[in-house]
Amino acid sequence: MAFLAYRASTVAAATVVLTLSASPSWAAAANNPPAVPTSLRVGGIACAPGGIFVGTTGPQVTAQFTDADLGMIPGETLTPAFVIWPAGEPARRIDWTATELTYSGTVFTAVPATLTNGQKYHLKARATDAAGAVSAWSPICTFTVDTTRPHAPVVTSTDYPENAPGGGVGITGKFTFAVAGGDRDVTKFRYSTTTSGLREVPVGRDGRATVEITPTMFGTNVLTVQAIDRTLNRSVETNYSFQVIDHTPKVFDQNWGAAVGEPRTIQLSSQVPGTVSFTYRLNDGPSATATADAEGRSTVVVTPDQRGDNFLTVTSQTAEGVVSPETRANLYVPVQVPRPAISSPDLPTDGTPSPAGQPVTIVLRTDSPDVAEFVYSVDFGNTEQVVTADGNGNATFVHTTRPGAEYLEVMARARTADGFESDTVITGWELTPTEP
Repeated sequence: MAFLAYRASTVAAATVVLTLSASPSWAAAANNPPAVPTSLRVGGIACAPGGIFVGTTGPQVTAQFTDADLGMIPGETLTPAFVIWPAGEPARRIDWTATELTYSGTVFTAVPATLTNGQKYHLKARATDAAGAVSAWSPICTFTVDTTRPHAPVVTSTDYPENAPGGGVGITGKFTFAVAGGDRDVTKFRYSTTTSGLREVPVGRDGRATVEITPTMFGTNVLTVQAIDRTLNRSVETNYSFQVIDHTPKVFDQNWGAAVGEPRTIQLSSQVPGTVSFTYRLNDGPSATATADAEGRSTVVVTPDQRGDNFLTVTSQTAEGVVSPETRANLYVPVQVPRPAISSPDLPTDGTPSPAGQPVTIVLRTDSPDVAEFVYSVDFGNTEQVVTADGNGNATFVHTTRPGAEYLEVMARARTADGFESDTVITGWELTPTEP
């Protein structure tokens, strides 16, 4: 009997073993407690030994929560918990939880109370998983609320004085930012210009920072600067306006409608301080020099020698011999080419159709000796031909219409020897188709 009893107990034990091996692998796994929360930040500022300063009475709190069981055990979650209290007053603690996590990550939450400016606080965090396992508390984060905004910074520059001309496009200048109002907690300056995005520069021990800026446009430029303190509070903006000199000389044509061979009075001016002279050249002619007055201006006379484009090239020079970039102004001489009159002695003018398939003489007339030739088309502009004008600016040509044509259209424009053209004129006649 004793033997039988031994066998029975052995079978029972074997049955238990089989039942356990048939269970899911996670059922036998031990539950791991959550890790201690890390990377606490208050108001966007990372917690640090000795404490930090926060610039708002309603800061956001962030922390990193991790649990090795998340994603490994079905149904596992993590509940972030936080507690905050005024330093030295633990009885006034406030506890709250954030939304449950189903994966490890950063939690964003807000302190559920309005804090007091100037007050020091302690904050810590921990996590609880679905099985009730609780992590240890994070190290205490100490912070002080400081909502006082820094004063607007002072901006100076000797290269680009405020509200005064200086420098030039592409010429780098130095600008100095300085804390104001006795501020001692400003950590950096944020700045931008009319043509650039936001940039930041740290504050030196002397409460200053110097940056280099290279203007990309002439005229009024505005430099905007803010002081940012240890709490990330920003000051009111300081707007520093300065004038970037346009180094290219300016050309003003005093009688722009003058014809070829008529003198033109040209006023030259320069914004560059110390300009003493201008060098100028019309088209491919020789260069000449004109003395500038105390205001950087000079008046010269030039005579365009061709119709249409006449380019005046100008540079300025300072007493130190610095030559400006080149200005190229067009002293355009207006050109008026007469439009041709189109007629034919072979085609009636009363609208009566003429037989198609006949040669007809086309007359192009301007009565202008300036006209050297005509450009015409008899196929609705698909192709163009050229006929030379006589000494009076007139021409004729003969065109044979197609027998089946119902209409003859002539398009023509006059052209001078130097390539200027009139507007296009179109004239047409009805035709009576004939048998080929």
